[in-house]
Amino acid sequence: MHRFYVLEGNKRVSVLKNLNAVKISAKVTRIVPKRTDNLENKIYYEFMEFYEDAQIYDIWFSREGSFKKLGRYYGYQPGEQWDEESRTSLRSEYSVFRKEYKAKGGDKLNMTTGDAFLSYISIFPAWQLQSFHKEQVRENLTKMWDEFVTLAQSQSVKILLEPQQKEKPSSGLSILNKIIGTEILKQVKVAFIYEKSVDDSAWNYAHEMGRLYLGQVFGEKVKTTVYEHAEYTDNSEDILEAAIKEGNTIVFTIAAQLATASVKTALQHPEVKILNCSTNSVHRAIRAYYCRMYENKFLLGVIAGSLSETSHLGYIADYPIYSTIANINAFALGAQMVNPRARVQLQWSSAKGGVRQEKWGEDVHIISDKDWINPLHPTRKYGLYRIKDGEIENIAASICHWGKFYEQIVRSIMEKTWKVADEKNKNRAINYWWGISAGVLEIVCSQKLPEGTRILVDMLTENIRRGDFSPFDCMWTTQDGKVANEANHRFELENIFQMDYLASNIEGGIPELDELKDDTKEFVQLQGAF
Repeated sequence: MHRFYVLEGNKRVSVLKNLNAVKISAKVTRIVPKRTDNLENKIYYEFMEFYEDAQIYDIWFSREGSFKKLGRYYGYQPGEQWDEESRTSLRSEYSVFRKEYKAKGGDKLNMTTGDAFLSYISIFPAWQLQSFHKEQVRENLTKMWDEFVTLAQSQSVKILLEPQQKEKPSSGLSILNKIIGTEILKQVKVAFIYEKSVDDSAWNYAHEMGRLYLGQVFGEKVKTTVYEHAEYTDNSEDILEAAIKEGNTIVFTIAAQLATASVKTALQHPEVKILNCSTNSVHRAIRAYYCRMYENKFLLGVIAGSLSETSHLGYIADYPIYSTIANINAFALGAQMVNPRARVQLQWSSAKGGVRQEKWGEDVHIISDKDWINPLHPTRKYGLYRIKDGEIENIAASICHWGKFYEQIVRSIMEKTWKVADEKNKNRAINYWWGISAGVLEIVCSQKLPEGTRILVDMLTENIRRGDFSPFDCMWTTQDGKVANEANHRFELENIFQMDYLASNIEGGIPELDELKDDTKEFVQLQGAF
């Protein structure tokens, strides 16, 4: 378990330690523990697999999955043997980082040097550690220090489920704010940065509608500007810099792929508020935001289960990331609630070969598909639909009101409640994860939906809105037969956020990284499922 027990040679070890010797020759016998669900045990097994590939012992992590992330950073998948050049580069870069990190007081933080190193190279390229002067490395460490402090917390992420409420000021302050507030509001400039063009995807189009909604709500008090084609790291950083130079004090980056550029820019411009549309962010410098889509998916599952005549349903998922997996499970549990025999057949649009109609079988007539519509490529294959006599009949759709999301965030900055979240969650990364209760999610149903089903959906929606019910607060099991939750037990938020398993009534699995299309792998790795 990465600990040493010296049987002999204590004097030699003590003398060499006192002399700050780099290495101590020894014959080591590794005692391997049995596999358990203990975190330390899991990390040790990950280390042993990493060591078989890289033959590097010096680096240690305290978080599961870190050895795999390090390997991928240097271009290796688990099971691939490292070449000598890669080993030398990692050893050299880690050595430079460790020296400067410890000199700055890194040993005082509650995490390993490896944890800090992995965080550092996710923002600043590792090769710069060798090519940069020590002063530049120290400057980068200073900029990132709050990130390290956040990462060292036992609870490093605070998930905010509701918008921050404005505290009522005294009457005198209220009048003063009204007098000076108008001038301040006129000066707010907001940038929306898209990875590609606004019109090239349904995802971008949905957020563009949200941007336009801001204009309708705030009028001339808020000026929004669109920046497109931030596909590559260098290009995205340049675009972020250009947006800030043009006076934007609030910046929304509309893709998880832009998270690294967002953090790096935020470290350079702490006066600018930068938010990235993604999940599971551990960065203090920016804030992440997303919708609790699993709430809507649960309601769609209820509708699908109540209408199915065969008990066999189809589900098309996009990327195997944590939030998506929670969506799939919620849909399956919703269907099972109203139809205990309901089975969900799962396919992935991001997998090689994509979705194949022949896989569904003759019993699948109701399918849950993508939520967003691309205006340039209109189709009826979205939301929940039924295939009848070769025709598509739309049943219900999941709506995310990004405009309301953006309105609440911009308003929180104007009304200073943004700072309240910082004060209440010092040294923690802040993620917005809003849902039905925040008014950013809604289910739109066909008029042909049976009245009884509509009433049931309305009742469940209201219970979710009030916080009296959550889709996972019931007895359910996973595909391997493990009990995921007991009956009438509140399912922990972190367990929803980081689901990497499927419910027992789902047919199909979570694809491995090498089963995905090449252009989707980077995004999946960024969002933490692998």
